[in-house]
This record gives sequence, structure tokens and C-alpha cells, in this order.
Amino acid sequence: TIAVLLPASRPEEENAAYGTSPDVRRFGIVLAAGTLSATGAFAGYTYIVKFLGDVSGFSTSAVSALFVAFGVACLAGVSITGALLDRFPQAALTTAVATQAVGMLGLYALGAEPVTAVVFLALMGSALGPVFMTTQNAMLHCAPGRTDFALAANSGSYNAGIAAGAALGGLVADARG
Repeated sequence: TIAVLLPASRPEEENAAYGTSPDVRRFGIVLAAGTLSATGAFAGYTYIVKFLGDVSGFSTSAVSALFVAFGVACLAGVSITGALLDRFPQAALTTAVATQAVGMLGLYALGAEPVTAVVFLALMGSALGPVFMTTQNAMLHCAPGRTDFALAANSGSYNAGIAAGAALGGLVADARG
């Protein structure tokens, strides 16, 4: 079945094989934005359970429910972004990264209040999926070479950001207790 469904043409002959507006500078900026965004987010996620319990005052069972809400917010963010991405591709990436930053900074600054902690946690969740989604979309536009390589570079750099963020978060948690 797979062999029958695979395209018969060579990858470089497909319409989406190359970026629609190749731009090495933008490619680098998008890679950096996605990587730094993942690094920051996953550094914060390393200690979010402790933060929500110790700072926001939620019980362990409430924190579990909050992560369900976080996931629902992520799904909503992806759905909204998907509907708007083709019309506003550059604004979508900026908005996703800014939403993530506002969520994290708001949680840091106002997270001691449970209601605001939920609001900012939901903002963080609503941006998690869209950040990667919008960087992948940007790769289809700004890839300086083949889009499959650009998409792989973006995925690899985002995953490196996840690993770096988790490592950084672990170091901070160990150093600060």
C-alpha cells in the first residue's frame, strides 16, 4: 500500500520542493526564533509543576487538571493559527512567540494569584504548538534551498532547543533549589 501511494516523481520536481521567497537571512532568523522559543519554554516547563504548587498554591491534583487545560489551550492555539496562517504568515510567528513570552512573564510576575496563574498558563499552552507550526510554515517560504532540508533543519533546531531548555531548567532548579 505504501509503495503504491508514494509519489513517483523525484522530490526536487515537486511544487513545494523550494521556498516561494528564498531568503537566507530570514531562514536564520526563523531558525533562531524557534530554537530560542523552545529553549525558553522548556526551561520553564522543567519547574512549572513546582511553581504551580509552591507559588500559585495549587494542589497536586489541581496541577494535573491545569495541564489538561494547558493541552486544550494548545489545541485551540493550533486550530486558530491554522485558520489564519496562510493569510498572516509573518504575523503568526511573531504572535505565537509573543504570546508565549507574555504567558511566561505573566506567570512569573503574577503567578502567585491562582486565577492569573491559570490565565497565563493557558496563554503559554496556546502558543506551544503554534510556535513550531509557524516556523515550519515559514520554512516553506524562506528556505534558501530545498524545503525538505529546511524543514529538517527547523525540526532539528527546535528539538535542540527543547533539549537545551530542559538542561538549562534542570541546572537552574539544581542551583536555586
